[in-house]
Amino acid sequence: RVMASATATALSGVSSAARWISGRRVKTPSYGKPIRTIASGGGASARKFRPAAAAADDAESPPTEELIQSGAVISAHGLKGEVRVMPFTDFVEERFFSPCTQYIEDQAQGRTAEGDYDKPPGTVSKVRIIAGREVTSKGRNECVIKIKGVNDRNASEALIGRRLYVLASDRPELREEQVGSGDDEFYSSELEGLEVVMQETGAHVGKVVDVFRGAGTHDLLKVNVPPLPTPEGEEPPKFQPEEHVFVPFVKDIVPTVDLTKGVLEITPPPGLLDLRQKAQKPKRQRARGPPPPKKKQE
Repeated sequence: RVMASATATALSGVSSAARWISGRRVKTPSYGKPIRTIASGGGASARKFRPAAAAADDAESPPTEELIQSGAVISAHGLKGEVRVMPFTDFVEERFFSPCTQYIEDQAQGRTAEGDYDKPPGTVSKVRIIAGREVTSKGRNECVIKIKGVNDRNASEALIGRRLYVLASDRPELREEQVGSGDDEFYSSELEGLEVVMQETGAHVGKVVDVFRGAGTHDLLKVNVPPLPTPEGEEPPKFQPEEHVFVPFVKDIVPTVDLTKGVLEITPPPGLLDLRQKAQKPKRQRARGPPPPKKKQE
Protein backbone atom coordinates (compact mmCIF):
# COMPACT_ATOMS: atom_id res chain seq x y z
CA ARG A 1 0.00 0.00 0.00
CA VAL A 2 1.39 3.36 -1.00
CA MET A 3 1.41 5.99 1.69
CA ALA A 4 -0.07 9.35 0.70
CA SER A 5 2.78 11.19 2.33
CA ALA A 6 5.36 9.32 0.26
CA THR A 7 3.50 10.17 -2.94
CA ALA A 8 3.24 13.81 -1.98
CA THR A 9 6.96 13.94 -1.24
CA ALA A 10 7.85 12.36 -4.57
CA LEU A 11 5.60 14.75 -6.47
CA SER A 12 6.68 17.89 -4.66
CA GLY A 13 8.56 20.34 -6.82
CA VAL A 14 7.48 18.70 -10.06
CA SER A 15 7.15 22.04 -11.79
CA SER A 16 10.85 22.65 -11.28
CA ALA A 17 11.98 19.10 -11.96
CA ALA A 18 15.31 18.95 -13.73
CA ARG A 19 17.70 16.27 -14.85
CA TRP A 20 19.93 15.18 -11.97
CA ILE A 21 23.57 15.39 -12.89
CA SER A 22 25.64 14.00 -10.05
CA GLY A 23 28.57 11.67 -9.87
CA ARG A 24 26.89 8.71 -8.22
CA ARG A 25 24.84 6.03 -9.90
CA VAL A 26 21.10 5.89 -9.18
CA LYS A 27 18.21 3.81 -10.39
CA THR A 28 17.80 5.60 -13.69
CA PRO A 29 21.14 6.91 -14.93
CA SER A 30 20.31 9.69 -17.37
CA TYR A 31 22.22 9.06 -20.57
CA GLY A 32 19.99 11.24 -22.67
CA LYS A 33 18.05 9.95 -25.64
CA PRO A 34 19.62 7.10 -27.64
CA ILE A 35 20.31 8.11 -31.22
CA ARG A 36 22.21 6.86 -34.22
CA THR A 37 24.78 8.80 -36.16
CA ILE A 38 23.27 10.59 -39.11
CA ALA A 39 25.26 12.00 -41.98
CA SER A 40 24.76 15.75 -42.03
CA GLY A 41 23.93 17.63 -45.15
CA GLY A 42 26.01 20.38 -46.63
CA GLY A 43 25.89 23.98 -45.62
CA ALA A 44 28.19 26.58 -44.19
CA SER A 45 28.92 26.80 -40.52
CA ALA A 46 30.68 29.36 -38.39
CA ARG A 47 32.43 26.59 -36.48
CA LYS A 48 34.69 24.48 -38.65
CA PHE A 49 37.38 23.74 -36.08
CA ARG A 50 38.21 20.09 -35.49
CA PRO A 51 40.47 18.89 -32.66
CA ALA A 52 43.80 17.40 -33.64
CA ALA A 53 42.75 14.09 -32.14
CA ALA A 54 39.70 14.04 -34.39
CA ALA A 55 41.73 14.84 -37.49
CA ALA A 56 44.06 11.98 -36.67
CA ASP A 57 41.15 9.56 -36.64
CA ASP A 58 39.73 10.61 -40.02
CA ALA A 59 41.02 7.40 -41.56
CA GLU A 60 38.69 5.40 -39.35
CA SER A 61 35.18 4.68 -40.57
CA PRO A 62 32.37 6.40 -38.66
CA PRO A 63 30.77 4.34 -35.90
CA THR A 64 27.85 2.20 -37.03
CA GLU A 65 26.92 1.24 -33.48
CA GLU A 66 24.29 3.14 -31.54
CA LEU A 67 25.62 6.24 -29.79
CA ILE A 68 24.42 7.52 -26.41
CA GLN A 69 24.67 11.19 -25.55
CA SER A 70 26.93 11.77 -22.54
CA GLY A 71 27.12 15.56 -22.42
CA ALA A 72 27.24 18.87 -24.26
CA VAL A 73 29.87 21.60 -24.42
CA ILE A 74 28.26 24.77 -23.07
CA SER A 75 31.20 27.20 -22.80
CA ALA A 76 34.94 27.68 -22.94
CA HIS A 77 36.87 27.75 -19.67
CA GLY A 78 40.08 29.70 -19.24
CA LEU A 79 42.74 30.31 -21.86
CA LYS A 80 44.35 26.85 -22.16
CA GLY A 81 41.65 25.06 -24.17
CA GLU A 82 39.48 23.63 -21.41
CA VAL A 83 35.71 23.47 -21.97
CA ARG A 84 32.76 23.36 -19.62
CA VAL A 85 30.42 20.40 -20.17
CA MET A 86 26.86 19.78 -19.07
CA PRO A 87 26.86 16.03 -18.28
CA PHE A 88 23.91 13.84 -19.22
CA THR A 89 25.22 10.79 -17.37
CA ASP A 90 25.43 9.58 -13.80
CA PHE A 91 28.83 8.00 -14.52
CA VAL A 92 30.50 11.40 -14.48
CA GLU A 93 33.82 10.23 -13.03
CA GLU A 94 34.27 7.54 -15.67
CA ARG A 95 33.21 9.76 -18.57
CA PHE A 96 34.84 13.09 -17.75
CA PHE A 97 37.33 12.82 -14.87
CA SER A 98 39.44 9.95 -16.22
CA PRO A 99 41.16 9.54 -19.62
CA CYS A 100 38.73 8.04 -22.11
CA THR A 101 37.63 8.14 -25.73
CA GLN A 102 34.34 9.67 -26.84
CA TYR A 103 32.75 11.07 -30.00
CA ILE A 104 31.96 14.74 -30.62
CA GLU A 105 29.83 16.40 -33.27
CA ASP A 106 31.76 17.98 -36.13
CA GLN A 107 29.33 20.90 -36.08
CA ALA A 108 27.00 22.15 -33.37
CA GLN A 109 23.38 21.22 -34.07
CA GLY A 110 21.83 23.52 -31.48
CA ARG A 111 18.92 23.02 -29.09
CA THR A 112 15.29 22.20 -29.77
CA ALA A 113 12.48 24.72 -29.23
CA GLU A 114 12.11 23.35 -25.69
CA GLY A 115 15.75 24.16 -24.91
CA ASP A 116 16.96 20.54 -24.81
CA TYR A 117 19.96 19.09 -26.61
CA ASP A 118 17.79 16.55 -28.43
CA LYS A 119 18.28 17.41 -32.09
CA PRO A 120 19.69 14.65 -34.32
CA PRO A 121 23.48 14.81 -34.58
CA GLY A 122 25.49 15.38 -37.67
CA THR A 123 28.73 13.56 -38.39
CA VAL A 124 30.91 12.81 -35.39
CA SER A 125 34.63 12.39 -34.78
CA LYS A 126 36.57 10.52 -32.13
CA VAL A 127 38.24 12.62 -29.43
CA ARG A 128 40.38 11.84 -26.42
CA ILE A 129 39.43 13.32 -23.04
CA ILE A 130 42.61 13.74 -21.00
CA ALA A 131 41.27 14.85 -17.62
CA GLY A 132 38.45 16.72 -15.94
CA ARG A 133 37.00 17.99 -12.70
CA GLU A 134 33.64 18.95 -11.26
CA VAL A 135 32.49 22.55 -10.81
CA THR A 136 29.28 24.11 -9.53
CA SER A 137 27.58 26.88 -11.47
CA LYS A 138 24.21 28.41 -10.57
CA GLY A 139 23.32 25.37 -8.49
CA ARG A 140 24.20 22.91 -11.26
CA ASN A 141 26.99 20.35 -11.23
CA GLU A 142 29.06 20.69 -14.39
CA CYS A 143 32.42 19.44 -15.61
CA VAL A 144 35.51 21.20 -16.87
CA ILE A 145 37.42 18.88 -19.18
CA LYS A 146 40.56 18.93 -21.30
CA ILE A 147 40.32 17.46 -24.82
CA LYS A 148 43.46 16.40 -26.64
CA GLY A 149 44.35 18.84 -29.40
CA VAL A 150 42.31 21.73 -27.98
CA ASN A 151 44.99 24.04 -26.59
CA ASP A 152 43.73 27.63 -26.65
CA ARG A 153 40.66 29.77 -26.12
CA ASN A 154 39.74 30.02 -29.80
CA ALA A 155 39.78 26.24 -30.19
CA SER A 156 37.63 25.68 -27.11
CA GLU A 157 35.10 28.34 -28.14
CA ALA A 158 34.70 26.56 -31.48
CA LEU A 159 33.33 23.51 -29.65
CA ILE A 160 30.48 25.34 -27.88
CA GLY A 161 27.14 23.67 -28.56
CA ARG A 162 28.60 20.36 -29.72
CA ARG A 163 27.48 17.20 -27.99
CA LEU A 164 29.55 14.27 -26.75
CA TYR A 165 28.64 10.61 -27.21
CA VAL A 166 29.76 7.17 -26.09
CA LEU A 167 29.10 3.80 -27.70
CA ALA A 168 26.08 1.98 -26.34
CA SER A 169 28.26 -1.08 -25.81
CA ASP A 170 30.43 0.90 -23.38
CA ARG A 171 27.62 1.24 -20.86
CA PRO A 172 27.79 -1.06 -17.81
CA GLU A 173 25.14 -3.74 -17.55
CA LEU A 174 22.66 -2.85 -14.81
CA ARG A 175 20.60 -6.05 -14.80
CA GLU A 176 20.70 -9.61 -16.05
CA GLU A 177 16.98 -9.71 -16.86
CA GLN A 178 14.86 -7.59 -19.20
CA VAL A 179 12.00 -7.57 -16.69
CA GLY A 180 12.10 -5.63 -13.43
CA SER A 181 10.26 -3.14 -11.25
CA GLY A 182 10.56 0.36 -9.85
CA ASP A 183 13.16 -0.90 -7.36
CA ASP A 184 15.55 -2.04 -10.12
CA GLU A 185 18.10 -0.02 -12.07
CA PHE A 186 17.35 1.13 -15.60
CA TYR A 187 18.87 3.59 -17.99
CA SER A 188 16.52 6.44 -18.79
CA SER A 189 16.81 5.56 -22.48
CA GLU A 190 15.40 2.11 -21.67
CA LEU A 191 12.35 3.60 -20.00
CA GLU A 192 11.62 6.35 -22.51
CA GLY A 193 9.11 5.21 -25.11
CA LEU A 194 7.54 2.44 -23.01
CA GLU A 195 3.77 2.13 -23.08
CA VAL A 196 2.18 2.67 -19.65
CA VAL A 197 -0.81 0.50 -18.76
CA MET A 198 -2.86 -0.26 -15.66
CA GLN A 199 -1.72 -3.57 -14.19
CA GLU A 200 -5.18 -4.79 -13.21
CA THR A 201 -7.07 -3.98 -16.40
CA GLY A 202 -4.38 -3.47 -19.02
CA ALA A 203 -5.98 -0.14 -19.94
CA HIS A 204 -3.73 2.24 -21.83
CA VAL A 205 -2.54 5.20 -19.73
CA GLY A 206 0.11 6.88 -21.87
CA LYS A 207 3.74 6.79 -22.90
CA VAL A 208 6.95 7.53 -20.98
CA VAL A 209 8.62 10.53 -22.61
CA ASP A 210 11.23 11.53 -20.01
CA VAL A 211 12.78 10.70 -16.64
CA PHE A 212 13.34 13.38 -14.01
CA ARG A 213 14.95 13.61 -10.63
CA GLY A 214 12.21 14.84 -8.30
CA ALA A 215 12.45 16.82 -5.08
CA GLY A 216 11.96 13.65 -3.05
CA THR A 217 13.96 10.44 -2.94
CA HIS A 218 12.50 8.88 -6.10
CA ASP A 219 12.88 9.46 -9.80
CA LEU A 220 9.81 10.64 -11.69
CA LEU A 221 8.52 9.30 -14.98
CA LYS A 222 6.97 11.91 -17.24
CA VAL A 223 4.07 10.15 -18.95
CA ASN A 224 2.22 11.75 -21.85
CA VAL A 225 -1.50 11.01 -21.54
CA PRO A 226 -4.27 11.47 -24.11
CA PRO A 227 -6.48 14.55 -23.61
CA LEU A 228 -9.77 14.18 -21.81
CA PRO A 229 -12.82 13.83 -24.09
CA THR A 230 -14.73 17.01 -24.90
CA PRO A 231 -18.04 17.20 -23.01
CA GLU A 232 -21.16 16.63 -25.08
CA GLY A 233 -22.52 19.74 -26.71
CA GLU A 234 -19.18 21.53 -26.73
CA GLU A 235 -16.89 22.02 -29.69
CA PRO A 236 -13.37 20.62 -29.34
CA PRO A 237 -10.72 23.33 -28.97
CA LYS A 238 -8.70 24.29 -32.04
CA PHE A 239 -5.44 23.85 -30.16
CA GLN A 240 -5.16 20.88 -27.81
CA PRO A 241 -1.87 21.00 -25.86
CA GLU A 242 -0.24 17.77 -24.80
CA GLU A 243 -0.92 16.67 -21.25
CA HIS A 244 1.28 14.65 -18.93
CA VAL A 245 1.45 13.26 -15.42
CA PHE A 246 4.42 12.44 -13.21
CA VAL A 247 4.61 8.90 -11.86
CA PRO A 248 7.08 8.09 -9.02
CA PHE A 249 9.39 5.29 -10.09
CA VAL A 250 8.96 2.98 -7.07
CA LYS A 251 7.91 -0.66 -6.93
CA ASP A 252 4.64 0.11 -5.12
CA ILE A 253 3.50 2.21 -8.09
CA VAL A 254 5.55 0.59 -10.88
CA PRO A 255 5.52 -3.14 -10.07
CA THR A 256 6.51 -4.33 -13.56
CA VAL A 257 8.83 -3.04 -16.27
CA ASP A 258 8.96 -5.40 -19.25
CA LEU A 259 11.50 -4.22 -21.81
CA THR A 260 10.87 -7.17 -24.13
CA LYS A 261 7.20 -6.19 -24.49
CA GLY A 262 7.84 -2.46 -24.25
CA VAL A 263 5.32 -2.15 -21.42
CA LEU A 264 5.43 -0.52 -18.00
CA GLU A 265 2.62 -1.54 -15.62
CA ILE A 266 1.46 0.81 -12.87
CA THR A 267 -0.79 0.64 -9.81
CA PRO A 268 -1.25 4.35 -9.06
CA PRO A 269 -2.82 5.57 -5.82
CA PRO A 270 -6.20 7.32 -6.12
CA GLY A 271 -5.93 10.77 -7.66
CA LEU A 272 -2.41 10.43 -9.07
CA LEU A 273 -3.51 10.31 -12.70
CA ASP A 274 -5.79 13.29 -12.13
CA LEU A 275 -2.78 15.55 -11.56
CA ARG A 276 -2.52 16.44 -15.22
CA GLN A 277 -0.28 19.20 -16.47
CA LYS A 278 -0.52 20.81 -19.88
CA ALA A 279 2.52 21.41 -22.01
CA GLN A 280 3.25 25.06 -22.51
CA LYS A 281 3.08 26.33 -26.04
CA PRO A 282 6.56 27.47 -27.12
CA LYS A 283 6.85 31.23 -27.36
CA ARG A 284 7.58 32.64 -30.76
CA GLN A 285 10.56 34.91 -31.04
CA ARG A 286 9.52 38.38 -32.11
CA ALA A 287 11.66 40.00 -34.76
CA ARG A 288 13.13 43.25 -33.56
CA GLY A 289 13.56 45.98 -36.11
CA PRO A 290 15.19 49.37 -35.81
CA PRO A 291 13.62 51.78 -33.33
CA PRO A 292 11.01 54.18 -34.73
CA PRO A 293 12.30 57.64 -35.68
CA LYS A 294 11.98 60.31 -33.05
CA LYS A 295 9.45 63.03 -33.59
CA LYS A 296 10.93 66.42 -34.29
CA GLN A 297 9.95 69.10 -31.84
CA GLU A 298 8.87 72.40 -33.34
